[in-house]
Amino acid sequence: MSEQKPKIDLKARLGKKTVSTPAAGGSSIPPPMAASPSAIPAGASRPSMPRPSGPPQMTPSGVPVPPFAAPSRPAMDPSNPYGAMQAQAPAPARPTAIRIEMGEEVMAARRAGRTKVLVLAFFAAVVGGLVGYAVGGGVERQKGADAAIVGAQDLIKDITKANGESQKLAETLKSAKEKLKKGQFPEEEVSKLGSINIPFAGKNLAGKGIGRFKPEVVSMLIEYANTATAANEQKEKLQSVLSGAKKGIQELMDPKPQVRWAVLLAGGPGGPWAGMQVVPAPFSSKDKWPDELKVGSGKEAQSFKRYSSGNPINNDSPYFLPVDPTSQASVCPQDVLFKLNRELGDLEEMLRGNHAPGEDKTGLLEAAQHLTDKLKLIGKDAP
Repeated sequence: MSEQKPKIDLKARLGKKTVSTPAAGGSSIPPPMAASPSAIPAGASRPSMPRPSGPPQMTPSGVPVPPFAAPSRPAMDPSNPYGAMQAQAPAPARPTAIRIEMGEEVMAARRAGRTKVLVLAFFAAVVGGLVGYAVGGGVERQKGADAAIVGAQDLIKDITKANGESQKLAETLKSAKEKLKKGQFPEEEVSKLGSINIPFAGKNLAGKGIGRFKPEVVSMLIEYANTATAANEQKEKLQSVLSGAKKGIQELMDPKPQVRWAVLLAGGPGGPWAGMQVVPAPFSSKDKWPDELKVGSGKEAQSFKRYSSGNPINNDSPYFLPVDPTSQASVCPQDVLFKLNRELGDLEEMLRGNHAPGEDKTGLLEAAQHLTDKLKLIGKDAP
């Protein structure tokens, strides 16, 4: 059984009188046909027909309209439902693309131009880099030179301050030696040694730009720093000895010196000789001397009689003779006073130098003056 097609209510759609729908067997209004090729004037272009979108259109008889004959949707006059359909104007033609062919000479010229630009850009970058490096290097060198000048001025100040302390230390040592020779303990000088310190060491050379100084100046600075450090260490050692041995030193310098050594007189392999002996109980040289000296204890104890006159050699028991205490420091290297005088002399020589024939040792005070003169030339003379 054939399928019944739905009826189209044209009255409701167009707002006009009702038009009867033909039967399925035919249509009173045939569908518009495509224009015949013979109807197109000669020389005229065939209008392009747009391809229909969506499902294919159907004729009233149910046969699909061929795609090549599918008409475009016509514009309709609302007042005339049966008016003739107006054909649409053909679509405007797409503009034709224009292609320009360049010859090989033109292309070569363009490539040569690009190469020239690249070469010029490269040389400009290189020259700019060299100029920047030269300018930057010059600026850095100038900064280094300025830092060296400032460093030299700071070192002059440091050395001047250190030289003042060195001079003070040298004068203190000289005064201590004079008092010891007079038999006086240098109480004031020992106190001053604790407050004197030469303020110069290797750390004073840091950040002063000494790398731009002449090698001679750098060597002098290092030597000065080492000598100043050694002088401070020697000064502390000397102060410690003087403070710790104060009582013993005062006893040695007593107005009534104590006899601490004696010599034993006896016959030797080639004749009479003397042997050194420590006095167990020191006695004053100003008081009455003992007639007998006892050495040791128990079974090993020995007694020696003091020599007074006659033959000094006693075959039964040696005689003893007291040793002058004032000569003790000059003949006994281990004596405290001898060591003190030696230490004082060594430190003073380190500060003042020694220009005796065969010695020629530059002291810290003289080295400070030479260094100051050299440092003043930095900035005037190339370091």
